[in-house]
This record gives sequence, structure tokens and C-alpha cells, in this order.
Amino acid sequence: MTAYATRLDRSNPIRVAVVGAGRMGRRHIAAAGQAAGVELVAVCDPVPGAAEAAAPPGIATASGLDELGEPVDAVVIAAPTPFHTTLAEQAIGMGLDVLSEKPVGFDPAAIERLGERAAAAGRVLAVGFWRRVAWPYAEARRLVAEGAIGIPTFMRASQWDADLPPLEFCDPAVSGGLEVDCGVHEIDLARWFLVSEIAHVSATGTPGALAAVGDAESVAVLAETTAGQAVTIDLARTCRYDDDVRTEILGPDGALLIDARGAGGLRHGDRYGLRDVPGPEGDVLALALAAQLERFAAACAGAAPHATAVDAARALEAGQAMRRSRLAGGAVEVLRPAGPSAGRTA
Repeated sequence: MTAYATRLDRSNPIRVAVVGAGRMGRRHIAAAGQAAGVELVAVCDPVPGAAEAAAPPGIATASGLDELGEPVDAVVIAAPTPFHTTLAEQAIGMGLDVLSEKPVGFDPAAIERLGERAAAAGRVLAVGFWRRVAWPYAEARRLVAEGAIGIPTFMRASQWDADLPPLEFCDPAVSGGLEVDCGVHEIDLARWFLVSEIAHVSATGTPGALAAVGDAESVAVLAETTAGQAVTIDLARTCRYDDDVRTEILGPDGALLIDARGAGGLRHGDRYGLRDVPGPEGDVLALALAAQLERFAAACAGAAPHATAVDAARALEAGQAMRRSRLAGGAVEVLRPAGPSAGRTA
């Protein structure tokens, strides 16, 4: 097995504030306690009592970044999506490095400008596509790069959430809708594994109980990359039993089957059969969030690649195209700058 994150010396950690004390904010807070090279120093949330309820004992709390009394090197943005871009701009303006939850906002051009602003200021703007550092995905990517299944020709991705979110969250003005809220993860994986851009998408869906807010309970997508590879994506707001995330990658010499539930799993199939690839013990998401923070710390030191603003913008464009296709019917071209995949990361 390979190492999935750069291990750093805890003697000189980066000091991190988590902004947003909701579900994902609490996960990042927990991950900070397990991540080498990271010291959680503050939790911020404008909702009265939220930061205090989420912060571990002895950790400072504040309603916003401008009220922090503790020295901070970097921020993790886990606030609602409509605030991602503004908070990242504020943090970069304060001279801080930023790890933002996806999708970093709803305007792809604004996200790219934000990345350019961070680069001009000498700051890191990393994006929380956590599956890139989750062990089964990282190991599968290594196998693909080594030619274990040949050049991939097809990818199938599923993301089914356990429980229906509150209606107010499902409002596309808040979450971006199912295609953006969940779909950007799958698009990022397609770009990452297939090393190609999404050329066009065709989507259909079932609005169900979410019709009232303009969202869908489930969505099915057929996409094609600029290299002609086929991609299918299915998303669901609730399957009741668990958050179920699965990805399958097919090539001429075999396939990789990835499961991101519980401890996670990876199976490698070829002419010799289908076999399990061993991985670490522990919850795959918890381990990935800690590894993501370690990768972020290494990136801040100039020692590791990370998902970028360009990656976030490309995934967002495709997610928004999926939504347009579902609402209008028919295939939708994914608009993006001409030329090769500038800004793509490893």
C-alpha cells in the first residue's frame, strides 16, 4: 500500500480555524484532532451558540473571521455554499490559506478569479474534494496510472444520501440543487480518473417531494468526455439505509470497483478474477478528512498538490449543465474555456 497523505511533524503545525459549525464543520473539527501538522485554534459561526457547541474544550470561538483573537494561519470553510466565495475572499485578504468545501460558490468565473487572487497573494486555495485522498480512490488512481486496467473507457458513479435534507437546504439557491450539491463530486472524479473534460451531459430526474423547492429526489445522468469516454452518474437525496457512494471504472484490461461506505473498499478485476485490495481500518470519510487536512498543510508548505479553483469551476459548470438538462430536456454542452485542461491537478 502507498501513503495517502504527507505526514508532517506536529512540532510546527499550521494553526487552523474552522468556519461553519454545522454537519460538515463538525466533521472537519473532528478531523483536525487526527491530522498531523494541523492545530485547531478556533471555530467560527454567526449563529449564537453554534461555535461554542461545536468547539472542543479550550478552543477559541468567534462569530466571524474578523473577530478572531487567536493567531491563525489558515481557514477551513464549511459554511453554507452561498457564503463560500465571500468567506474565501475575506480570508485571502487577511493573508490566510484556504481549504473550502465544494463547490466554492455558484459562479464558475468568480471561483477562477478567486483562485487567481489567491495565487497572486501567494496563498493556497484548496477545494474539499475529499475522495481524492480517501484510500480506495487514491489506490484506484494509482492502479489506473500504472496501467492496471488499461486506459479507462467508462466510469459509473453513484451517490445516494441516507436521509432527505431539510426542504430549505434543498432549495437550489442554497445548495445548488442535487446536481451541484452532490454531482460535483462525481464530475471531479470523472475528470480525475479519466484525465479528460466533460463535453456534454443529458439528465433526467424525479422531483418527488422536492418539486416545491425546485430540486429533485433523484437524478440520472449520461455524459461523454472530450476523449469520447462514457460516464453515468446517479444521485439520490435519500436511500434510508446509509450514505452510499460507489464508483466503478472500466478499461480494456479490467475494472476497479470502489465503495466509500464504512471502512470503504476496493476490488480489482482482471482476467485472473475479482479480488479485494486491502486498506486501512477506520471510517473512510473520517480518515479522508484528516488526510485532506494533512495534504492541505503540506500544500501550504509548498509540498503537495491539491484540488484547485479551476477543478472546482469545471465541476460546477458540469453540475449546472446537468441541472439545465434535467429541467429543459435533451443534451447540454458543458461550457468551458477552449484549449487543454489548464490548471488540472494530480
